[in-house]
Amino acid sequence: MLIDFHAHTFLDKLAAGAVSSLAERAHFKPNTNGTVSATRAIMREQGVDRFVALNIAVSPHTERHVNDYAISLLQYPEIIPFGSVHPDSPNALSEIDRLYEAGIKGIKFHNEYMNFRVDDEHAFPIYEACTEKGMIMLFHAGADRGFPPPVKTPPEGIARVWRKFPQAKIVAAHLGGQDMTDRSVEALADTGVYIDVSFAANCVPVEEGERVIRAFGDRVLFGSDCPWDTPAHTLEYLNKMHFTEEQKEKICFRTALKLLGEE
Repeated sequence: MLIDFHAHTFLDKLAAGAVSSLAERAHFKPNTNGTVSATRAIMREQGVDRFVALNIAVSPHTERHVNDYAISLLQYPEIIPFGSVHPDSPNALSEIDRLYEAGIKGIKFHNEYMNFRVDDEHAFPIYEACTEKGMIMLFHAGADRGFPPPVKTPPEGIARVWRKFPQAKIVAAHLGGQDMTDRSVEALADTGVYIDVSFAANCVPVEEGERVIRAFGDRVLFGSDCPWDTPAHTLEYLNKMHFTEEQKEKICFRTALKLLGEE
């Protein structure tokens, strides 16, 4: 079994523009056009049984539309959609209630696009609500090549959030910190924060990736960051590492099932 815990899809009428603008901003070449049908196809072709579709409310104005789309994805049995709420939205807490009641299991934050530091206390009521409901909070962690410094979600900031909410289900994407693997291990390896391996195959040497994964033990999730990378390429990257079959199973699906409350 293979669960991709980090992928992105877009509403068909918005996909072309969204993928094009994101690719231009970050200088990435997409592997699909970002539509649901294209993403489902590549996942199926490359052996993915289920995948998490991450959505981002880049502003309070887009929040409800983004979550309407996330809820609509529940119709597909292989898709695990995450919603998104913005800390400046007056409706953030009611949106979390709406998402939870609909069956959404997680919230995605991309602090660069949302323009707030991960450990800003302004967002704490949102984190508290997610923690109380057992909803997963997945953060883009570390740098984003489309944004200048300072980084709004450094590993140290995520660690401060976890210490405030130690019961929270937190996932720090991109090995816990894009372009910040040393800081990720130092700040997060001894916490309860999970990481995913999304996009690492494109920018982190195999030996370095293996070192980080081993530091996090059983708190590592498979993720591709499709359309910016593919499950097959990510799996090839992991297969170059020296993990046992049991360890690979945990990375590829068992840890995901546990975090989702399905095991």
